[in-house]
Amino acid sequence: MPSTNTHTESAGQSEQQRGGSEAGLMSVETNPLLQWILVNGNRWVVSVAALVLVGLGFVGSGVVWSDELATLFTEGQVIQTILIALFSRIILLVSIALSVNSIVLSQDITALGDQEEELDKTFSFRDSVREQTNADVSPARPAEFLQVIFDGIRSNVRELSNSISNDNLVLNSQTEIIKDDIVNQVRDVEGRLEKASGISEVMFAGIQYDYSRQIYAIRQLRVEHEETLTDSQQKKIDELLTTLKYFAIGREYFKTLYFKQELANLSRGLLVISFPVIVYLVYAILSLSARLLPEFSILGVHSIIWFVGFTFIVGMVPYTLFSVYVLRTATISIRTLAAGPFILDSSDDSTRLSEDTDPK
Repeated sequence: MPSTNTHTESAGQSEQQRGGSEAGLMSVETNPLLQWILVNGNRWVVSVAALVLVGLGFVGSGVVWSDELATLFTEGQVIQTILIALFSRIILLVSIALSVNSIVLSQDITALGDQEEELDKTFSFRDSVREQTNADVSPARPAEFLQVIFDGIRSNVRELSNSISNDNLVLNSQTEIIKDDIVNQVRDVEGRLEKASGISEVMFAGIQYDYSRQIYAIRQLRVEHEETLTDSQQKKIDELLTTLKYFAIGREYFKTLYFKQELANLSRGLLVISFPVIVYLVYAILSLSARLLPEFSILGVHSIIWFVGFTFIVGMVPYTLFSVYVLRTATISIRTLAAGPFILDSSDDSTRLSEDTDPK
């Protein structure tokens, strides 16, 4: 009974520590609006939403300072200067995006032998995962592939826990804490994978799994009890670590493919939208310089304010599209600041499991 109470208290403290340490990182997950803006939302829809907010702010300013803005827009060269700056920045932005895209694509233009070697490594990895997880066929889709690995992780840790004798209370308690953490995290990520409808949501679900901290705790457990662990138990620990390693490799590979896809979508979107935007800005600058815009008002707002507001929104489209794509890739990247058993995010409590498993 004392050991059970100790385990329960440790588990409760573990969950409390997780809640405190992950409060900042989990804000994207717990805030549906923020998650839609940064990850789940269609990038074009998010861009339009941002531009609508900009337009509403511009129209609101026109309602409050209608005469002042109309005078500023018609008598000065402020608008022409701003539009010319937008024109040049759009060309620069497209050039940068295409240059980065060319560098990434150049890495895929390789010799036939290199392509064959890469395919052989991919098939070899899939076969290793299939053998490690006892699956009939290694799935091709990312969500299903991660699900197979999670099944293997859960099975490995349960086999390890069942192999530990109840006579060794310290080892048994530490193993149970590790098992509970793995099972709970796997269950949470599986729930997100079931709801995921796109590759970005699959990636966001996969990066929630904190394998680095678990690898650290498992290796520390093996070192501390190396003399008492049997060969069979050592083997089960190795199998669990191997499965976690396969998850890390698979997740990083999918992340690489995802970033390439995002970059291709961004480049295509910028090329499609930039040409009509550039043409429109040229006509807008010429129209303002020649004073061809008729004078009228809508809702008490001068026509020049409506025209300038619409032109400004159109000129911001490429930059807004670029920004929302970068926001999503940056969100995915910053939540995967790990290289194997290393944790680069200083806000993460990397030793939580190891502290919980220390014998008292």
